[in-house]
Amino acid sequence: MHKPIVMFGDTRSFENIALLSARKWGRMFATQSPTPFPFERWGFDNGAFKAWQDAGFPHGLTQDDWAILFDVEEFDRRLSEALAVDSEPYLAVVPDIPGSRESLAYSLDWRLDLYCNWPWYLAVQDGMEVAEVESVLHCFAGIFLGGSDAFKLTAYRWARLAHKHQKKFHYGRAGTPRKVRHAFAVQADSLDSTFATWTKARTRELCATWDGLGLQESLIEAY
Repeated sequence: MHKPIVMFGDTRSFENIALLSARKWGRMFATQSPTPFPFERWGFDNGAFKAWQDAGFPHGLTQDDWAILFDVEEFDRRLSEALAVDSEPYLAVVPDIPGSRESLAYSLDWRLDLYCNWPWYLAVQDGMEVAEVESVLHCFAGIFLGGSDAFKLTAYRWARLAHKHQKKFHYGRAGTPRKVRHAFAVQADSLDSTFATWTKARTRELCATWDGLGLQESLIEAY
């Protein structure tokens, strides 16, 4: 079974970059200007999660609520910087409203304004239904699993939907080894994790977890 591509956070550590390069992984740039190394599979995050985090993770936000919390000018500035990079991202996330059912309509409006021909992913959030996402999935290159921890338990249905339509599926905020294993189990194409950049021990733990993906299943088949 295919193992997901891993993306760290906005690390600038030479040691981390060497590891990412060796493993053909990359980084998800959420706040910093993208500085990809040669052939890096990098991602452009819209910055919505940080705004949501700074606001205390409120759920059920309306588009009017989000207009106060999300800094559109900052997003536009970061996008302009990213467009100046000499390589395109592996994925880019259309602006969304974390933890809100109104995120779908919000993202659709944004998609019409995103003029660059990047692989733009739709972030799915708490309250969204498969049928409504399926009806607009042709507008996007893939599905990005956002939302709460409880919502992430629905990852399998979103991975199936993406792959049914020959789209990619990304497991967002896979911040623990358990979530990395979950991303593998649902056949995610990629995942991001800031967990690994906190300490060297956590970097080793994530790598060991990724290296062990599928090993148990292989051992069972061998017997």
